[in-house]
Amino acid sequence: MSWRGSGNFRGSGTRPSAPGARGRGPGSVFDAGSAGGPSLLALIVTCCVVGLVGLGLAAGFGGTLGRGGTAVARPAPATQPTAAPAVQPTAAPTAAPTAAPAAGGAAAIPTEPLGPAVASGSGEPVELGSAGEQLAFDQQTLTVPAGLVTLTFVNNSSAVQHNWVLVDGGDDVASAVNDAAAAQVATARNPAAAVPPADTPGLLVATQQINPGDSVSVTFETPGPGTYTYLCTFPGHYIAGMVGELIVE
Repeated sequence: MSWRGSGNFRGSGTRPSAPGARGRGPGSVFDAGSAGGPSLLALIVTCCVVGLVGLGLAAGFGGTLGRGGTAVARPAPATQPTAAPAVQPTAAPTAAPTAAPAAGGAAAIPTEPLGPAVASGSGEPVELGSAGEQLAFDQQTLTVPAGLVTLTFVNNSSAVQHNWVLVDGGDDVASAVNDAAAAQVATARNPAAAVPPADTPGLLVATQQINPGDSVSVTFETPGPGTYTYLCTFPGHYIAGMVGELIVE
């Protein structure tokens, strides 16, 4: 009694070689696998191709992958140092222009009283001042005894310089002496030089220009009894009315 399996069942044994086939005996490496699988040769070729592709990919990522597959950052390009900005030289400060020197010292700025009537020692004390911020004296008339007098002049202004000048005459002489003082200012280019020279015709006594709040004393010999004019020769003050009369008894 015999048994037949189903028509779809095949044994698991190897297929016998076809009669007359050469070089392909049972179990050859070139035979296909069981159940019609790929041959060993095809598997070898496939492995070689896959290996070559893998080598190419490894070469491509070689710069970014470190050992163990860890990404390695490529070093950033070195930054070129920038040149420091050049320091611009600063211009040296220019000195303020100074007054031109006067020829022969004619425009020197006086620092002491001057004039032919100036004397040494002490005399009858007299005081006179400027009228605050006005361009005027605080006494329009000043009476003194004949002889030696010591006058103290006080600048009561808080803004401008003043001086005291006594002339031997009236307004005509005072105007000429004031013009002589103005010429000194034009030469020295400084209002502090507004003092007539000691040899100016008609001049008796002149003090230097004094600053606001300061005072100056001068001793002089009065001329004979009579009326004489005194004034301030700072530019513009005589014309503005800073003038008075000295009466010698």
